[in-house]
Amino acid sequence: MRPRSFLHAALADWPNDKPIRILVGFGAGGGTDVATRILADGLAENLGAQFAVENRPGAGGSIAGGVAAKAPKDGYTAVALSMGHSTSAVMVKQVPYDPL
Repeated sequence: MRPRSFLHAALADWPNDKPIRILVGFGAGGGTDVATRILADGLAENLGAQFAVENRPGAGGSIAGGVAAKAPKDGYTAVALSMGHSTSAVMVKQVPYDPL
């Protein structure tokens, strides 16, 4: 059977046995954390994969953004932040990621 698109072909072997980590730039129990956990549950059900939500609060989400930026580019790390995270690149002299 031929894949429907390049994206389907790229995702044919993803995800495998490795859990997908979603970094949250804010503390547990906050809006971003709760929304991410709901999303992770839905993704796990639809993809049949494991998702691990990991809170990395601090510096307006910059800590989680920095960890995500340094993670291997293998499709197993995502980051959940709020709109305030994108503005921190303008307001903070140096952030550990490229906001674009």
